[in-house]
Amino acid sequence: MSEVLAAVEPCVREEDVPEPFRAVIRAGWSVQDDAQVLTALHAGYSGFGQAEFGDSIHYEAAVNGRGMTDYDLPEAAPERLGMLLNRSLSYACMALLAVPSGRPWPVLGYVSLSYGGVEENLLTAHVTFCSQRPDLPSYVGDMNGYAEEALMEIAGEDVAGLFRA
Repeated sequence: MSEVLAAVEPCVREEDVPEPFRAVIRAGWSVQDDAQVLTALHAGYSGFGQAEFGDSIHYEAAVNGRGMTDYDLPEAAPERLGMLLNRSLSYACMALLAVPSGRPWPVLGYVSLSYGGVEENLLTAHVTFCSQRPDLPSYVGDMNGYAEEALMEIAGEDVAGLFRA
């Protein structure tokens, strides 16, 4: 998958973020049980809370993770890839920009693209966010170990370099 992404020039623009995801960003971030979560997503989370996870990082990833809207995109891989990647990266970057300053741990965004769907031939995307904490293992151990999907880790300082006019 990483070879496929190499052919795409990322273009991060606010207008590429679907309205429901913009509403999530507008609702902001909050801290719940030591976890940094998107407030609107936490309000709709139906799990049993942080106790069902081994640490705050995986709880954050579960609460903050969502599949990216793609029903309006073409199914053909070349066109779909660029549009889905840009939409997902744009959401991740806008959400990272909305993280309040002064938080004890930085928040990282993760964008993954993989083939799925009913026939496993439709490119789909997932975006999540979690903290980077010195006392806990990272959410993703070996970034190079993902052969069946393209996985990108985005830090707040990466965001400025991804925006296009």
